[in-house]
Amino acid sequence: MSKPHPPRAALLAAFAAVYLFWGATFLAVRYAVLVVPPMLIIAVRCTGGALILGSWLVWRRELQRPTLAQWRTAAIAGLLLFLVSHVSIAWAEQRMSSGQAALYASTIPLWIVLMESVRLRTMPTARALVGIAAGMAGVGILVGGSALNAGLVSDRLLISFGAFCWAAGSLVGRYGARPAGALQATAMQLATGAVWTSVASLVHGDFDRFGPAQLTTHAVIALLFLVLCGTVLAFASFTWLLRVASPAAVSSYAFVNPMVALALGVLVGDDILSGRVILSAILVVAAVTLTMGGTPSTAGRSHEPAANENQLSVDGRARAAS
Repeated sequence: MSKPHPPRAALLAAFAAVYLFWGATFLAVRYAVLVVPPMLIIAVRCTGGALILGSWLVWRRELQRPTLAQWRTAAIAGLLLFLVSHVSIAWAEQRMSSGQAALYASTIPLWIVLMESVRLRTMPTARALVGIAAGMAGVGILVGGSALNAGLVSDRLLISFGAFCWAAGSLVGRYGARPAGALQATAMQLATGAVWTSVASLVHGDFDRFGPAQLTTHAVIALLFLVLCGTVLAFASFTWLLRVASPAAVSSYAFVNPMVALALGVLVGDDILSGRVILSAILVVAAVTLTMGGTPSTAGRSHEPAANENQLSVDGRARAAS
């Protein structure tokens, strides 16, 4: 049985968290990666997020016993989202700027729409495709034509593959076996992501090359932001939105994040406003408006108890304060 649409305020708060916090992670990663290996940053984010959300669920006595099928979904999603996608981007950004990487990551909405169409055996709507095209064009104009040749060919292929895996992992988490509460599903995905990335960091030798004594004040603040805002609040919002909104609308963050990153760059003096930026912003706003046409979606919500939606709407409003 389908449920009523979630409160508009909760949707706006959740979208704001994904748009703003994930957009700000570009700057946070810039400070953190100066002293912390990229793969280890992801391991810290996943571990911290899983511990915080898990502790919150225990304290609220809302932690349910997960099934093996639910852990399997979390493990697959964690593998695709964090080890493959995040690590691919972090690895490529050793030779590419975050803006250049954002151009290739902006294909995420296209992959999600195509995968949804294959799953449902229907053609994507013209509105969604036009919105995605506008968003990708906006990011491309923002970054500049040189981004098409940024880094090595292997870097561009790696980020493109990472975008594909993020889309696949998102849909696995949306449609696979999962706990009733979105917060517990988020915590489980983060926990499995922490295991995947920690093992990868260990094998890569990150723990041998890095020690806590190397941390600077900027790096500590950046890591705290990445854990609390970029992971706990933004990823929890993302997981919930995948249950109550259309995948195309949720994935529009891939267009907005570069704009937020640029705005922060202007504030700290790294970037300047220009006609190119204004044109890019117009295209991104148009893209978001078009892709929002599918919000909310009834798919994927039929198995979610109404009580959990009420709980999550409160959490969403709290997140208004990626």
